Amino acid sequence: MSCSKRVLILACLILGIAMGCTKDSTPYYPEDAFEGGKLSQSPSGSFFIAELHGTFHQMGRQYGLLLKQQLGEFYQEAVTGFLIGEKGYAYEELVALGQAYYDDFPQIFKDYYDGMAETDGLSPDQTKIMSSLFLMIYYTGCSSLSAWGDYTPDHNTVTGRNLDLVAGNLRLFSKYFHVVVWNPTGFPASVANIDFIGSFFYQTAINSKGIFLELQNGQMTDTSSFPGRENVNHMLIESLFRNTTDEEVDRWFNTTFPGAGLIMNASFSAHATIYEWATYRVVARQGQGLIAASNDFLDPSWHNYPIIFFDSTNEGISLTYTRRTHLMQLGEQNKSLITPQKMMEIFDITIPQGGATFPEDGLIKTIYSVVAQPSELTIWLKVRGYSGWEQIDLKNHFFQ
Repeated sequence: MSCSKRVLILACLILGIAMGCTKDSTPYYPEDAFEGGKLSQSPSGSFFIAELHGTFHQMGRQYGLLLKQQLGEFYQEAVTGFLIGEKGYAYEELVALGQAYYDDFPQIFKDYYDGMAETDGLSPDQTKIMSSLFLMIYYTGCSSLSAWGDYTPDHNTVTGRNLDLVAGNLRLFSKYFHVVVWNPTGFPASVANIDFIGSFFYQTAINSKGIFLELQNGQMTDTSSFPGRENVNHMLIESLFRNTTDEEVDRWFNTTFPGAGLIMNASFSAHATIYEWATYRVVARQGQGLIAASNDFLDPSWHNYPIIFFDSTNEGISLTYTRRTHLMQLGEQNKSLITPQKMMEIFDITIPQGGATFPEDGLIKTIYSVVAQPSELTIWLKVRGYSGWEQIDLKNHFFQ
């Protein structure tokens, strides 16, 4: 199969799944513990939290059984019912795509999915299909704001971020968002990742050492790509298992390069850094207690790239300048007052109201928002159109 055909199928798969799903308020009654793993829910029950322990193979077994019911429903609804039943995709074609994604995994994640396939009620091929469903999502928007020092009452860092997509219909899939917490044997840090159940597509995560990493698309500035490089999602998650200090994070970004341009927000207990991460070079952008990012590189050392000082009338298309400047203005207006609650208020403000969140009537939609306080190992998650702000205290789920 050609690369372009593979991309087209996966893009249709993403949008198609979203359009074929409906929000269901029926509660789940899962087994809540298996082989050292535990399953719980956020305070109002909107999100599952899977807490896993052991080797990656053991954690995969735990995950597969704890979420067996949801994984089965997801598969039947998205793959059997919609992709094959309605859209006519061949099962063998989906297996090939899932296998290609699996083959790209580092060994630890192959072990994880092998363990899942032993307990999730699906075949190994079906489990691999699940892992690859969101591989080709294109993140047109995304933005972040971090505050610390004189901008927060206790001088500790508070970070907010939006995940924005053209695929707004994915919101109909919101009941499958969850937090998975890996506590792996032999690694110095545990990691909590926000994702769809059964998939592996990193966008927002925090480790047990208080390192919060989230990404924005940087291809508006760096248009080059190196598709043969290791999958950036795998690299970023693996780095969080290994990096425990800001110095280690900085060293890692300076020795590792992505297959496409990205903008990374690395927030720590008492400061934050924006890594403008091109395919061949990285620049660490610092702030004086306040820093924002959207979808273009800002450091003046990027001599060959334009710095965007305005947005076109065609929504920009992602309004990168508008969103970033709105966030900085809101940060300055609330200097010394930025608590997690205040950051949630900031990220509830839409672009027409002077914020960074996309309104409901546009092509691009904000899918979810996260606020994090790394010093407290606590996040707040809001999936737009599905939940309010849900506080998730990770301290009791981390064991590293």
